[in-house]
Amino acid sequence: MKKILAFAILGSIAAMPAMAESFTRDGISYTYTTKAVGDATIISGKVVNSGESFELKVKGSRVWGKMGASPVSFRTAEVAAAPAGSTVMAAK
Repeated sequence: MKKILAFAILGSIAAMPAMAESFTRDGISYTYTTKAVGDATIISGKVVNSGESFELKVKGSRVWGKMGASPVSFRTAEVAAAPAGSTVMAAK
């Protein structure tokens, strides 16, 4: 489930203008900030509905980080391959 939320976050942020700081997808609202650190991008935020925090690091073709206390890791191609509006199901 945590990886699914991370996919939703990354997929929605990638499709939005750089200035966006919040969005809602599938009835779940997110707030976030991004910052460049070297050649990586750090996406930090919160799931508004639950208060759960997340931090994702994107570098090259890899994404890793935490959704709440759960670690997540996947390739950006997994997000890009998912049709817009779809739910990506994956095991932790």
